[in-house]
Amino acid sequence: MSFRRALRKILVSLHTWGGLFGGIFIVILAFSGGVVTFRPQIANLLSPRPAQTSNCVPSVDWNRAEKEIEDFAHTRINRVYAPTGQDSRYRFRMMTDQDAIFTHVIYDACAAKVLGTANLAWMDWMVDFHHNLRAEHVGRFWAGWIGVLLLLSGLGGISIWLISNPSVQKFFRIRSGPFMPRDLHSLAGIVAGCLLIVASFTSLWLCFPQTMRTALKIVAPLPDDVRAPRSPKPAKDTPRAGLGDIMHSAQQAIPDGSIREIRLPESYGNVQVRMWRKGDFRSLGNNVVTVDNVTAKASATNLYEAKGTGDRIVQAMAGLHYGEWGGLFFRSVYGLAGFVSALLLITGFLVWWLPKRTRASRAVKAPSRERETVSSHS
Repeated sequence: MSFRRALRKILVSLHTWGGLFGGIFIVILAFSGGVVTFRPQIANLLSPRPAQTSNCVPSVDWNRAEKEIEDFAHTRINRVYAPTGQDSRYRFRMMTDQDAIFTHVIYDACAAKVLGTANLAWMDWMVDFHHNLRAEHVGRFWAGWIGVLLLLSGLGGISIWLISNPSVQKFFRIRSGPFMPRDLHSLAGIVAGCLLIVASFTSLWLCFPQTMRTALKIVAPLPDDVRAPRSPKPAKDTPRAGLGDIMHSAQQAIPDGSIREIRLPESYGNVQVRMWRKGDFRSLGNNVVTVDNVTAKASATNLYEAKGTGDRIVQAMAGLHYGEWGGLFFRSVYGLAGFVSALLLITGFLVWWLPKRTRASRAVKAPSRERETVSSHS
């Protein structure tokens, strides 16, 4: 047996059994990831319509707006998502007693009023399931290993195709009958498999960040992951800085940036303000300003243009995984790859099962034919 045939046999075995045993978990995470990819678009679709559609220049007292929003929801703000383009609706994620499930309040910056809430609890559930399997750190660990399985299965499938004398004519050929599952599996695997490999590889940076950063240091310089210093814990009744003061401080730190996301701590601590600048590839922006939650002073400014090669690679992994490159078109292609994973599992199972069924049927028919032959001769 030649080396090429032996290698193909090994790859087929690994790809087949890895897909059969881990396929259902891969499909669950890939399908949920396809849904999560469209999170911004789904949130906008399910949010109340803006009070006015004509162009306006928002002028909001965000300290007062913060109080109105928290009075409306009867709880504190956890995260702020700013709109893009002509949209004037801000989405405020509010704290709840449920694990990873939030209330989402929509605020119109043009009308300077609360529009209502968006029913996104199911999306929060889906996001936490995709990230952590609804099991916090333990779930993220196992989600990472499912990503490893997807990566190996995808690489195995692509490798099998490459060493099997691929041709353009065979690539687009869909035959009828028993050959259809194999042809569909190959076509879907090559088209969607490359994107699923990217998704699985980038997921490792989210599930095993320290391990991946250590590995990256071998080929690219990467400074230690140093967080902004935490301020001394204030007295219990010390008032927190207003949202408007935090936004003003972040805007002063990066004057040419646009605020896209604000992450507020559950108690006292640092606020992370993600900002978008011209040329950023991530829709949420590639720059982060850290603001003290009591004094509203910027304690650190992390500009993407000042990052080295290693840091840029790390940030690219998160942007790729969440489909933030290339706008809606890339999100659509990326999300479709997640949905196609179900087709890959079904057709892969048929490719494995149908030949076994055919051989079993032939084995049953063979003795009866022998008896008929003996009977005819006698």
